[in-house]
Amino acid sequence: MDVKNMADRETLAQAVVDSMVTNGQSLRKCCIQVGIDPARFLRAVDASPELAKQYARARQALLDKMADEILELADAPVPVLDNGATDNALVRQRQLQVDTRKWFLSKLAPKVYGDRLDVSVSDNRISITGALPAAPSRLLDVVDVTPLALPSASSALPSALDDEGEGVGPSDKGQR
Repeated sequence: MDVKNMADRETLAQAVVDSMVTNGQSLRKCCIQVGIDPARFLRAVDASPELAKQYARARQALLDKMADEILELADAPVPVLDNGATDNALVRQRQLQVDTRKWFLSKLAPKVYGDRLDVSVSDNRISITGALPAAPSRLLDVVDVTPLALPSASSALPSALDDEGEGVGPSDKGQR
């Protein structure tokens, strides 16, 4: 590989990082402005640990800028129309812009901007510690559920024969 070509790639990659920090634009937009393919830039990031650190800082700066934009959009005053009403379309547009940026930040940096789920239990009203010692005593109140011994087969089933040894069944009833 040509040393001059390699130096040009590093210069272009550095220009992309600088553009990300300075202009607050995405990697794709900065690569287009500089004239380098985003995949080629990412290969250069993989090959250079120093460039990787700079790119990570540029991405964090971009995320912080996006968080600042959320505050700016939310704090911006809403103009009043000629009839004195608030412009509802503009309010909805800003809400969509804020929500989109919040969602995007929560996906790119969930530890910093994501929703925090608290799964700890802090309710002291319900406690099983008092119920545990009483549990064995409640088991004594349960009806004995052990199966009974089955009676022998001859005494358990009614005889299908009458006294004369003839079958007693639905088809035999009408023949007597």
